[in-house]
Amino acid sequence: MQLANNKTQNDSRTESIEKIAKEASHNAVKNAFNHGRSVTIQQGEHIVKKYPDGSIEIIRKVQNSSVIPEKRQYHL
Repeated sequence: MQLANNKTQNDSRTESIEKIAKEASHNAVKNAFNHGRSVTIQQGEHIVKKYPDGSIEIIRKVQNSSVIPEKRQYHL
């Protein structure tokens, strides 16, 4: 029973960390765009620069990436 309780606590902590990280990322993008700055991110298999006006510049394709992040949309 103690092992199950620890797993639940770890799952809860992981969810909390994920939520905090997602919120921090969202705030960083919003802050950059509000100040007229671009952000550079990995989008699929590409490194891209996103501008406050919504335009995107492909910097390069990622070679042999072990992790391809899911596509995320930020709404400001």
